[in-house]
Amino acid sequence: MEEMIENNGNAMPILNEEAQESGPILKVEHLKKYFPIKRNFFGKPVAFLHAVDDVSFSVMPGTAIGVVGESGCGKTTLGRTILRLYDVDGGDVFFEGAEISKLKKKDLRKYRTDIQLIFQDPYSSLPPRMTVGAIIAEAVKVHHIVPKNEVHDYVLDVMKQCGLQPQYYDRYPHEFSGGQRQRICIARALAVKPKLVICDEPVSALDVSIQAQIINLLKELQETMGLTYVFISHDLSVVKYITDQIMVMYLGNVMELGKTEDIFSHPLHPYTQALFSAVPIPDPDAKMNRIILEGDIPSPANPPKGCKFHTRCSKCMNVCRMIQPTYLEAEENHFVACHLYNEEIMADLGKYDAMYEEECRIQAEKEAEENARKHRKGGKQQDGAASGLPQSGPPQDGTNDVQDGSEEKEEEG
Repeated sequence: MEEMIENNGNAMPILNEEAQESGPILKVEHLKKYFPIKRNFFGKPVAFLHAVDDVSFSVMPGTAIGVVGESGCGKTTLGRTILRLYDVDGGDVFFEGAEISKLKKKDLRKYRTDIQLIFQDPYSSLPPRMTVGAIIAEAVKVHHIVPKNEVHDYVLDVMKQCGLQPQYYDRYPHEFSGGQRQRICIARALAVKPKLVICDEPVSALDVSIQAQIINLLKELQETMGLTYVFISHDLSVVKYITDQIMVMYLGNVMELGKTEDIFSHPLHPYTQALFSAVPIPDPDAKMNRIILEGDIPSPANPPKGCKFHTRCSKCMNVCRMIQPTYLEAEENHFVACHLYNEEIMADLGKYDAMYEEECRIQAEKEAEENARKHRKGGKQQDGAASGLPQSGPPQDGTNDVQDGSEEKEEEG
């Protein structure tokens, strides 16, 4: 039976009774990560880019959650902040019940083997001057996963699990194709026996046929080793195959969260509907109802007021322009941040329309007053220029006198 747990007021899904006993392996509460983009004379940050802005979710052991969204929505920053590659600016991260968001680097070291990252680009994430065996064995030696005399055999076993031949042990990364390099990255991550793996678009740089092999490998490893995945991707078809639940992000916020089959069959948020309408259907006779979003994504350094998606939403209401929507459970185990599913707001839209009109009127008065002030200031500057500065025009009086004198002499002559 599926039940719910409380996550600071937000209910989160539990997949089975066995998982309920152990609790979530990863729990993120109101996580924030801001990057300073402008500093004052003293070096103090005065403007920030809101990369991750109040994100909450949890993942049960042995399951996978997919994190999807357009480029720049904060997916990769979220993964790296959970790993503490970036410092946390707000919120909490719990791993197996222990808070790791505020640990010092020395105390965080023991968690490094439990949480691993598979990078997006296998070409740049592997050191070119180290052999495959040395790359995989490095972390094994540092963290003392096995005794020194067993490292070689252990690395060969990990390579075999990831589909790498034993003769690859002494070769260098440049001798391999993209798919093989990604297998090396996976082997390096799994060599330290992690419990949670954050996959940052692990197949986006690969051919479609190779993508299928890597996804099948990840799925097989999850079943045999009991791994938990946070799977970051743009490819919704891949996410559908490998994940148990999906979280949709937009400009650093969570727009929707639910089971994978629920999100694909019945997306609630207008952004999710537009995003998933682009998924190709393997049926030549099926007609796709593609939803085209107008405009560009606003800057995360200066996000719009209210709902961050309202500038591109076809269902935008006046309340969306003023108030940020609350994250609520619209259906069972299905959560969304949209005013369309808030019964209190939808029952009293007239009040918010009047509030918005009043806000627009006040803003228009301020703008008119500011324009009038600038006009008065500009008029005073023009008056000062007319009274105190030399003006362009005909020559001065002395020149005119000379001309008048020459004319008088001509008349006398």
